[in-house]
Amino acid sequence: MANEKNLIPFTSGQSHDEAVKNGKKGGVASGAARRRRKTMRQTLNALLSAGLDVSEQEFVEKVTPRLQALGIDVEDATYQDVMLAGILMKAIRGDVRAAEFIRDTGGDSPHLELKKQELKLRKEELRLRREQEAKKAEDEKPSAVETAPRQIDLSKVTDEELEALDEITGKLFAE
Repeated sequence: MANEKNLIPFTSGQSHDEAVKNGKKGGVASGAARRRRKTMRQTLNALLSAGLDVSEQEFVEKVTPRLQALGIDVEDATYQDVMLAGILMKAIRGDVRAAEFIRDTGGDSPHLELKKQELKLRKEELRLRREQEAKKAEDEKPSAVETAPRQIDLSKVTDEELEALDEITGKLFAE
């Protein structure tokens, strides 16, 4: 979380160049923090997927009955298996938070389902809005009849009117 004392808003009288320099420093610090978190996640995943250290006799003896009760071979067990088995045992004993963790990790999160439904509705709303905008744009387009040049019967026009019309059209097309 950001330390409010370190944040300097752009409107505090600093120049554009100073703001750019400060923004760059923030971006570099953010990248470093993301790399540290990524390394931590990778380390944790490596530790969790590591096999149990059989030299830790007391620990292995303690978790062996739990793993066997769940059908997990102790020789193939990882620390992640032990952790999940422990959480499952807590859930079985009535720990609601452990039960929620198991449910959510298994992919049955009601919160996740609500988010999926909301996303589906938003996509549908966007699709309908685009269809309405396309229909509206098409309705606003002039039809072929409206854009076709009008035909005028010139058989009843006098020579003077034809000359005036010729003069007007000559000026229009000259521009």
